[in-house]
Amino acid sequence: MRIEQSSDPMNALPIGLAKLTRLAFAGVDLSRVAGRLLGMCERDPNHAGALMDLAVIDQLEGNLATGLKRQAMALSKQRVFRSTCCGANPRLRVLAFVAAADIGANTPLEFLLEGSDIALTMVYVMPGRELPTVLPDHDLAFVAIAATSLNRRLLAELEDLLAYWPTPVVNLPGRVSMLEPIELAANLTEAGLRTPILRRMLRNELRDVAESSAADRSFPIVIRAIEQRNERGAEKIDTALGLGLYLGKRSDRAYLVSPFVDCRGRDGLYRKIRLLFIDRRPYACHLAVSEGWNGSYVDARMEADLRRRREEEHFFATFDSDFVTRHSDAFEALVECVGLTYFGVDCAETESGELVVFKVDHTLLVHDMDPVDVFPYKPPQMRKIFDAFASYLHRAAVEGERR
Repeated sequence: MRIEQSSDPMNALPIGLAKLTRLAFAGVDLSRVAGRLLGMCERDPNHAGALMDLAVIDQLEGNLATGLKRQAMALSKQRVFRSTCCGANPRLRVLAFVAAADIGANTPLEFLLEGSDIALTMVYVMPGRELPTVLPDHDLAFVAIAATSLNRRLLAELEDLLAYWPTPVVNLPGRVSMLEPIELAANLTEAGLRTPILRRMLRNELRDVAESSAADRSFPIVIRAIEQRNERGAEKIDTALGLGLYLGKRSDRAYLVSPFVDCRGRDGLYRKIRLLFIDRRPYACHLAVSEGWNGSYVDARMEADLRRRREEEHFFATFDSDFVTRHSDAFEALVECVGLTYFGVDCAETESGELVVFKVDHTLLVHDMDPVDVFPYKPPQMRKIFDAFASYLHRAAVEGERR
């Protein structure tokens, strides 16, 4: 693997998130790669790009705290990084505004643009601090920061900074901030879409529910800690006793709580569907078929079940003529409600065919790392998504709109 050695005011990432994740996904031992990056840091202590790559490796190996410390060290040296995954012969230059956070907390632009004709540079925005005085020339800006309570101030400050930005801006901060889960659920419901209503509940409120003799009629529920963005950590609670046991294992002060929506099919299996909306048009990203109510694509172990893979392949092949047609009204309402020109959706269908929206987020992971010999139908589908995204960015830069 070629590792970029340069260290300059616009320091490139030697490898980048997409390539490192691809290596980890393929089972490559990243310790040797980390050793080479550490050698670069020893030769040049100001090589922030190498530090940033090391921060990614730490997180891929499960060392989140160490990774975030290394990321902070890199950002103390510089806040602008050029991706080497994208734009070898660029026809478009994109400047992405990103937040200092874990590797899943910004729009996965490197995955979307890897190998494209679009050059990607990322600038880290810090709350209460001005942007770096020197930013690269660019044709389009993209707000990639996740909508969380921790980023609320950051997005508000960025909204002011981008009010008179000299280039078109995709995913304006004010619209991104509306993706915070509680507000979003209320807005989706008002727009006529079915989505679990979220409530913020304090620990003592939940303790009262757990101790109430009449509480079981409120169950089942789904619960997770308020700052926990990953729904894989959410738990389904069926009884007041179960809620008490759950609280006994946690120390968080506040939680997000919603009613459980049963989306099992007639065969008893759950089907989680990930969609991407690019310039108002939906694209199928994956269909995960599993026994678990909250199973991710990884949990579904699609690689081990030929029938489930064939179902996903059929879903891709008939997506526009079947799924989109059946839910066209819901999709139109969803696009109008969200107001972004790029975002992802995790959804499902009830047994009766009703669409249920579980999550809307412009930072959902999109990739083409599944083994081609097992998933031969995946590369064409992902290529369709990547090409559509690149084409949209080219159009947005030419049309000059703020979206």
